[in-house]
Amino acid sequence: MTLKCTFSRLFILTLLLFVVALPGRAQVEIAPGIDLSYPLMFNKYNQRLNYGQVSFGLRFGVSYKPAGTQFFPTLNFMFGRTRLPLQQIDENVAYENFNYKDLVLNGNYVLTVNNNNSLYIIGGIGFTYLGGAGSKLSGKNGDASYVTIDSVSNQVKYMPAIDLGVEYVYGDAVNQKIYMSVGLNFKYVIFLNGDNTYHLTVEDYNKQATLHVDPSLTGHAIVPTFYITLHYLLGKEIIFWHKHDSRYE
Repeated sequence: MTLKCTFSRLFILTLLLFVVALPGRAQVEIAPGIDLSYPLMFNKYNQRLNYGQVSFGLRFGVSYKPAGTQFFPTLNFMFGRTRLPLQQIDENVAYENFNYKDLVLNGNYVLTVNNNNSLYIIGGIGFTYLGGAGSKLSGKNGDASYVTIDSVSNQVKYMPAIDLGVEYVYGDAVNQKIYMSVGLNFKYVIFLNGDNTYHLTVEDYNKQATLHVDPSLTGHAIVPTFYITLHYLLGKEIIFWHKHDSRYE
């Protein structure tokens, strides 16, 4: 069984467990926001932490919030533009721009701190989709050369991801219908060996030097993300399920 298949089953099982564990009455909350991230890629093809990889994106979350509980689930969808390194070449790094889409099911545990302020401890699992949007060089001499992708072997666009983080809600905003929060989370993305081998040609603009490299997008990515979210609690209470009580017949 592949890791991707295992994550798919685990994601579905987690969703089912959340559904079964939810109490009967709750409200739905929607939460759009903005992301600022700085992805870090760890593999044998790249030894630099900085390759101009500051990324921006948007997010949209839907939460099911039972009244008077310390735990609630959130389904988050995030999308935007990011970049990951493919191959270090002397003082430069050949990188790929990606259009990313994330779908993550999070569990939120609510702590009350410092005069009714709320701190959400967040963890979840999901998937990251990466669609290629072009390669370039960054670094001291990056503007003197250009990168061409000749082909990609064993291309895989969906990767399993694990999400851990915290989110802070100021005390005056707690239990309000509309409020804002700030958060910091770390997404861990797994890239399997043997997938996504890029066959690149690096050439300077004077056509005097040509280099062929074959890096693979394998290893582990850690993506620290700071985000600001606007929450809106829908007014109508809904009943997800309730236990039938014969005393009221």
